[in-house]
Amino acid sequence: MTGLGGLTADPSHASVFSGLMPLLVGMGAVVLVLGGLLWLVRRRFGPTGPTKIDCSVVGGLAVGPRERLVVVRVEGKRLLLGVTGSAIGLLCELPDVAAPPSVPAPAGFSAALAQAFDRWRGAKPMDGGHAP
Repeated sequence: MTGLGGLTADPSHASVFSGLMPLLVGMGAVVLVLGGLLWLVRRRFGPTGPTKIDCSVVGGLAVGPRERLVVVRVEGKRLLLGVTGSAIGLLCELPDVAAPPSVPAPAGFSAALAQAFDRWRGAKPMDGGHAP
């Protein structure tokens, strides 16, 4: 009888652990190899891989609670997309934006107020023409 409650230096316990050790080392090696392959595949074919496209969102407009119109620029083309909760669809291809027509810059607030006051007094009309 032993006072350790069955915890003895039995040689059969040592043989169980010595038999499990090669199995555990082999499984660890397989896990490491699979992890390395997964990392390599993600690195090569992931979103930061060699196939990048030039894509940016130019603007959007909400037309409903879950519906939007979105203008995107993809490789030099402007596309109008309809976006819903369950689908995205191409509505049309937009022409390139032409330069906006040149409009003279509006005068400052004080100049506009002075011009309106002068017109109210009848001194000069707002359009720059002659008063009747």
